[in-house]
Amino acid sequence: MRNINTRMPAIALLPLSLLLASCATPDVAPPTASLLSQESLAIQPASQLPAANWWSAMNDPVLDQLVSVALSRSPRLTMADARLRAARASSDSVASSDGLRVNGSAGFTRERSSEYGNNPPAYRGIYTNLETVGLDASYRFDFWGKTRAQLAAARGQARAAELEADDARQWLAWAVSSQYLEWRTAQHALQLLREDLSQAEALLQSGQTRSKHGLAAPEELAQLQAQQAESRERLARASQREAQASHALAALSAQPQASLAQLPDAALPQWQLDTRPYSTSMLGQRADIQAARERVEAASATVRAARADFYPDLRIGSLAALSSSELSNLLNPGARLLRFAPALTLPIFSNGELNARLSGRTADYEQAVAQYNQTLLAAVQETADRSSQLHSLAQAETQVLAAQAARQEAARVLQARVTSGLASRSQWLAENRRYTQARLTTLETRAQRLQAQAALLRALGSQRTAS
Repeated sequence: MRNINTRMPAIALLPLSLLLASCATPDVAPPTASLLSQESLAIQPASQLPAANWWSAMNDPVLDQLVSVALSRSPRLTMADARLRAARASSDSVASSDGLRVNGSAGFTRERSSEYGNNPPAYRGIYTNLETVGLDASYRFDFWGKTRAQLAAARGQARAAELEADDARQWLAWAVSSQYLEWRTAQHALQLLREDLSQAEALLQSGQTRSKHGLAAPEELAQLQAQQAESRERLARASQREAQASHALAALSAQPQASLAQLPDAALPQWQLDTRPYSTSMLGQRADIQAARERVEAASATVRAARADFYPDLRIGSLAALSSSELSNLLNPGARLLRFAPALTLPIFSNGELNARLSGRTADYEQAVAQYNQTLLAAVQETADRSSQLHSLAQAETQVLAAQAARQEAARVLQARVTSGLASRSQWLAENRRYTQARLTTLETRAQRLQAQAALLRALGSQRTAS
């Protein structure tokens, strides 16, 4: 008997050893995707970022008002904030899934037994009561870090949602600023094109007068008529451009079209951006890049959680209650009901479910890595494009301003010559029209430079706003 007793522990361990040997094992290769190094793309931690309200540097109260209204009303931001709240709620839910849980219960049951049941005759067809009051508690152990990994993933998704909400605000501010600049440009272009049409009509009228006196060739008159038609066509396209910019601005700022018509007229902003403090080294702080990185970290945590599914899960449950068929006996010691129920769950054969889940989480991770890399590369390209575009437009604006000044001086000289009888009025009208067209070129170039400045700040990212 002594030998049998000493062998019992070894014999008892045999089924457990066989159970552990036959449990499910992961059969999925680890992820192969890797993150691009920011240092390899000359991206370093930035000590200075554009201000969160960078558009206020334009010193345009109308623009400030439109951006403020858009940020308070936009459905895009409402959706982003809702996604953020949902992500935070999911994180809180995961955080509460482990550890101690305690529930209280109280119940009353009144039951009539069947007269034809298997109960003894004395208990057939009678009413019985059962009162129960108790507490049940359970505790789940996170030995393998599954819940910790799930919690890290949920919190990463919440941080990503917060960053994406901030990026949505930055995008909306840029979109409103861009459409506002387009709207103001179209308004001023309309004014200049009306002047151009008036000048084209005056030139045509002068040509018709000279043609009646045989001083203008037929082809000259036809050319003047074509110029007038072309000016009308440009004016019509400019009117459509102004309407489209107005519609887009009304939609972005979530207000009726009529409210824009009540806004006061304003010149294009005198906004000169010093680009020397700004470079691609700031991109590491861009909200969408940070959000993509958080998605990668969250996906990595879900891979760890999927691997933890292959390991045992231990839960301990207990119940302490008072139960009695008579209310008067409910608080007596004999009414105690106690239960202790530890449980071990070990996956043995899952028909490929666990490996399929792990494979899916691994694919999600590689997709998140690819998305991060794509976001980073696109941001670098966008910033470089905007920076070079802004540099070229600044040079072009200097040149068109010089050309405009030259045309202005030529028109002034011709006007003096007309007064002195040394030049014809048609010559002055033609030169004055060329001056108007030079002003239009200057307007468009300046508007493009302003748009490029706003786009550069959008590409770089700005300081984060309060969530």
